[in-house]
Amino acid sequence: MIIKTIEIQNFRSYYKDNVFEFSTRLNLIIGSNGDGKTTFYEALEWLFRTDGTNNMDAKLISKKRSEELLANESDDVRVSMTYEHKGATKTLEKMFHFTKSFDGAISLSNYSFNLVESNGVERIPREGIRFDYDLPSEVRKYTMFKGESNLDVFQNSNALKMLIETFSDVRDFEAYFSFMELATTMAERARDNAQKNDRRNAEKIRQIQYALERASGKLSDIRQEIKQKQVEATNFETLLKDIEQSKEASEQLTNVNRRIETLQDKRAKTRALVDENYTVKLLDDMWVLMGFKDIAEEYSDKVSAVDKMRRKIEAEYLMMVGADKLIQKVQRSDLGFVPLPIHVPGQKIMEEMLEEEVCKICGRPAPKNSEAWEYMSQRLEEFKGTLKVDDEEEIEPYYKNNYVVELQKRETILNDNLAEIAKYPRIIRDDIAFNNKRQDEIKKIDENIAREEEQKKRILAQADGLSEEKLLNSYQNISKWFEQKNRANNRIEELKREEKRVDAEYRENLAELDKLAEGTSAEIYAKISLIIRQISDAFKEAKESNKKRLLHAIEDEANSFLEKLNVDDFTGVIRIIEKANGQGEAILNDSDGTRIFTPNTALRTTYLMSVLFAIGKLSSERDKTEFPLIFDAPTSSFTDAKERDFFNVIGTINKQVIIVTKSFLKEGRKGEFLLDNDKIKDITGSIYRIEKQRPFNDKDLSTIQTVISKIK
Repeated sequence: MIIKTIEIQNFRSYYKDNVFEFSTRLNLIIGSNGDGKTTFYEALEWLFRTDGTNNMDAKLISKKRSEELLANESDDVRVSMTYEHKGATKTLEKMFHFTKSFDGAISLSNYSFNLVESNGVERIPREGIRFDYDLPSEVRKYTMFKGESNLDVFQNSNALKMLIETFSDVRDFEAYFSFMELATTMAERARDNAQKNDRRNAEKIRQIQYALERASGKLSDIRQEIKQKQVEATNFETLLKDIEQSKEASEQLTNVNRRIETLQDKRAKTRALVDENYTVKLLDDMWVLMGFKDIAEEYSDKVSAVDKMRRKIEAEYLMMVGADKLIQKVQRSDLGFVPLPIHVPGQKIMEEMLEEEVCKICGRPAPKNSEAWEYMSQRLEEFKGTLKVDDEEEIEPYYKNNYVVELQKRETILNDNLAEIAKYPRIIRDDIAFNNKRQDEIKKIDENIAREEEQKKRILAQADGLSEEKLLNSYQNISKWFEQKNRANNRIEELKREEKRVDAEYRENLAELDKLAEGTSAEIYAKISLIIRQISDAFKEAKESNKKRLLHAIEDEANSFLEKLNVDDFTGVIRIIEKANGQGEAILNDSDGTRIFTPNTALRTTYLMSVLFAIGKLSSERDKTEFPLIFDAPTSSFTDAKERDFFNVIGTINKQVIIVTKSFLKEGRKGEFLLDNDKIKDITGSIYRIEKQRPFNDKDLSTIQTVISKIK
C-alpha cells in the first residue's frame, strides 16, 4: 500500500480543503506545538476506524467554518485518502454534513463511509469497512504510532499472540490439536476396553495403568508448578525491570541524600567553631583601658616621683635622728643623687648579682673584686646589718604606712594590663577574620545543600510518581528480588528435568501397554493411539518451531534496521522474548547477553522503531504488499545530529514513512518558528510545513486555522 494523497476538509483546525501529496518513501509534516500536527494524526485515526464508533461528532467541525456560516447554510467534514494497493487505485472517504440553524445550533446529517475502487475504466463504490481487506485492523496497530511512548507494540498483553497468529501459520495448527486430543482419548479408551478381556495379562495391565495414572498426575502437578514458578519469575522480572528503570534515579537519590547528610554534618561542625563572643572583649576584660596609655605613663611618673621624694625625706629624717648605721650609708652615698632604699634590691637579688658578676640594675658587668663588685658586696653587708635589730635602739619611722608601695603595685598591674590589652586588636581581628571565614564556609555549605535539595526534587519529579521512600526501599530490595527470581528460574529448570523424566517414564509404560496389546483385539487401537500421539507431537513441535522462526525473523530484521538507524553509535542486540504468561517483550541486550533495562530515550526509540520496521517488512513479504508507517513526533528526544542521521537513513529505506514532527524548526529573533533550511536541504522526500494562520486570538478557537505549504 502506498498513500498518494490525504485530503482534510473542515476537520478541527483544518479549515476548508487541505491536500497532502506523498512520496513513496520519506514524508515529513513539520509544525510547532498547536499548529495541527496532532489533528492531522487524529484525522487519519478517524478515517481508519471501521468499527462504526465515533462517526459524527460536532467536536470534529472546524470552529472557524461553523462560526462563519449563515443561518441554514451547510458544509462538510471530510477526510479522504487515495492510495495504491495491489495494482489498484482506491479512495477511502469518511464524511458528514453539518448545518447551522437560525438560532446558531449545529445539526449533523448524511454520514457516509465509502471505499471507491478504480480499475482504469470505472469507479466502483463500496462500503468503507472493506478497507479492512487492504489494511487489516490487526495490521493497522503496527502502522500508526502516536508519540515515543506508544512505539512499543508489546504494551498490550495479547500483542505477541496476535502477532504470531497474524504473521505465522500457528493458527492453522489449533484445529488439529483439539481433534488430536479427542482422537487420542478415544483410541486409548478403546484399547483399554479391549484389554479388559485379556485375563492372562490382567495384573500386569492393571499395574501399568496404575503407573500411567500416577505419572499423569505427577506430570499435571509438575506442569502446574512450572506455570506458577514461571509467573513468579515473571513477576520478579517485572519488579526488577521497574526497579532497573528507576535504578539510576534511586542511585542518584541515595547519593544526593548521602551528600546532604555529609554537608549537614560539616555545617554543624563548622558552626561549632564560630565564636561570636569575641565582642565581650569590647566591653569586658578592661578593653575600656584602651587609649589610657598616656594617662598610665603619667601615673607611673607621678608614682616614681612620689617614691623618690619619699625616699629622700626618709633619708633626711634618718640622718636627722642620728641612726648611726643609716647615717654612714647616707654619708657614703655622696654621689649627687638619692640612693635606693637599703632593701632595694633585695638580698637574693644582691647575692645573684655578686655570683653572676653583673649589675642587674644597670645591666653592666661587675667582675669579681672590681670596684662595682666590691660596692655591691658592701651594700649587701650593709643590708644584712640592718637586719640586726638593736633592742636598745628604736627609731620611729617617718612614714607610718606603705601607700607608695601600694601605688607601685597598682602601677605594675596597670602596666601589665595595658600590655595585654595592646594585644586585643590583633586577637579580635583574628577572631573576626576566623569567624567570617567560617560564616563564608557555612554560606557555601548552605548553597550546596540547597543545590542538592533542588537536585533531589528533580529526581523525584522525574521518577514516574514514585515516592522517595518507595525509590529507596525498592532499590534496597533489588538483591532480594534478584535472588528470588533466580530461585524461581532454578526451580523451573529442576521441574523441567523432572517433567522430562516422568514423561519418559509415562511413554515407557505406554509402550509396554501397547506391547501387551500385541496379538489381541486391542492391538489395532494401540497402534492407532501411538500414531495419533506421534502426529500430535509433530504438530506441537511444528507450531513451536513456526513461532520461533517468526520471532527470530523479527529479531534479525529489527537488528538490521537498528544498525542502519544507529550508524556510528551504540546499538545493542534486539531480542523478542515470550514470557510465562504468554505476553511478549522486545528487549535490548548487550553483546554478552546482559539486558539493558534503561537505554537512553533516543536508543529506545530507534530499537522500538526497528521492531516496527521489521514487522512491516515481514507483513509485506507475507501479503506481497507494503504498508506505510505513520509516526507522530517520534524523535523529540533526539539530538540535532542524531535526528539528521536518523532522517537520512529513513530516506534510504525502501518503505513509505510519514512523520509528523516539530523538528527542522528554529526560533527567530521575534520568537517565531522558522524552517531550518540548512537541516532540510539534505532530506530526500516530500516535506510540508503546517502552521497557524496569523493573526489569531489565542482565546478564540474560531480564529484558529491550520495552513499547509509544500516545501519539497
